[in-house]
Amino acid sequence: MPFRKLALFAGLATLAGCSTGPDLPTLAEDARADVMARAPVVVFLPGTLAASLENGETGERVWGRHDSLSLDPGTTTGLRQLSLPISAPPEGQAAAMDAIRPVDALRRAGRTFLGMRVSVPIYEDALDALAEAGLPETAPMAIPADGPALTAFPYDWRRSIADGAQALGKAIEGRGEGAAPVILVGHSMGGAVALHYLMYGTAPLGADAEPTWAGAAHVRRAVLVAPPLRGAAVALRNTINGNHIAGPLVPTYPTTMLATHPSSFELMPRADSGALLDAAGAPVAGSGLDPALWRRQGWGLANPVEAGMRPWLAGAGDDPDARGLARQADLIARGRAFHRAADRPIAPPEGLEITVIAGTGNDTPDVVRIVDDHEVEVVGEADGDGTVTLASAIAGFGDVAARPGITVSIIEAGHARMVSDPAAFALILDAIVAE
Repeated sequence: MPFRKLALFAGLATLAGCSTGPDLPTLAEDARADVMARAPVVVFLPGTLAASLENGETGERVWGRHDSLSLDPGTTTGLRQLSLPISAPPEGQAAAMDAIRPVDALRRAGRTFLGMRVSVPIYEDALDALAEAGLPETAPMAIPADGPALTAFPYDWRRSIADGAQALGKAIEGRGEGAAPVILVGHSMGGAVALHYLMYGTAPLGADAEPTWAGAAHVRRAVLVAPPLRGAAVALRNTINGNHIAGPLVPTYPTTMLATHPSSFELMPRADSGALLDAAGAPVAGSGLDPALWRRQGWGLANPVEAGMRPWLAGAGDDPDARGLARQADLIARGRAFHRAADRPIAPPEGLEITVIAGTGNDTPDVVRIVDDHEVEVVGEADGDGTVTLASAIAGFGDVAARPGITVSIIEAGHARMVSDPAAFALILDAIVAE
């Protein structure tokens, strides 16, 4: 199957990051007749941070708000609702459940500043264009039995990738006998969720399990856009340093919050990647996936600067520091278990087609070094989309000649808005209408 490099549409056309060239409505109109003829059921999975969340008990939007990206994590209420519990979860689960639920793919992001709403599209233009291409949009997560249809499938990106795959599988498989196989389009972490479902279905995470490809029975084709298949150094950096998403108008998301998320550790580079160096520049064993190292360095739930935050997450329990360290150790171990499961050879069954779209042309963090003040800094970069290296995005798919049904396309595009890049969008439409 083809391995294509598309050096197209160079340059940024807008603040939101779309490339020049054919616009999305034009591409959608050109594809409309073929889309209508195929009548596919398309399920779109957003990336990490890119699904809105709300409190299921109060109805309050906690992420993807109109007036700001989220609640303020610097407050007790905000931190509690954006974090996951530090109490031990039920056996076999990545984290205890809380009241937060996914609502929709994040259409736009922004905030109200000096009385004015300022926002940029995240997935709005791409989803609108898919609808214009002949895919009527359903309610989020309401996947129909047949098409044409487009369903956004938000998942709780704080939780495990395996949790997202289980939720996706239950929605797909719950449509009843005779339901049409779906087409999955997953961006970033959403691509990892889609692939995990294909490989393991709705089974719980088993680090030593062999892929069953159980999800493939319900999927016709999967499109993985900028998937972090071997993790990303930015996940390691952000979990340690706190995530400074968008400058002074958006709060920094503290390491105390991020270290409660199973996905933070699952999205980190692998233990043998050499992604972490010590202060002298020597590789750190395990690339940082070591609970003892996190304790010594004061990272995550061991960070002394944020010690006052941990009692906010402790609930009625005693000794929040000890509970936080125990929870962090469990999540690091689970992250390594997820890596072992995710890194099994890619050998999809006959009839399943997978398209991988990866970005090139951007310096992408690849190696970080330990510095003072409980932080790390980026000291090495590689080719990629600015967030995910090219090597990570196509990991397991490089030997395409031996894997019928797999197409890998590499385009010059940035990570956050790749779905809306005309080159990527054209490839997505090609996959949707393919025989």
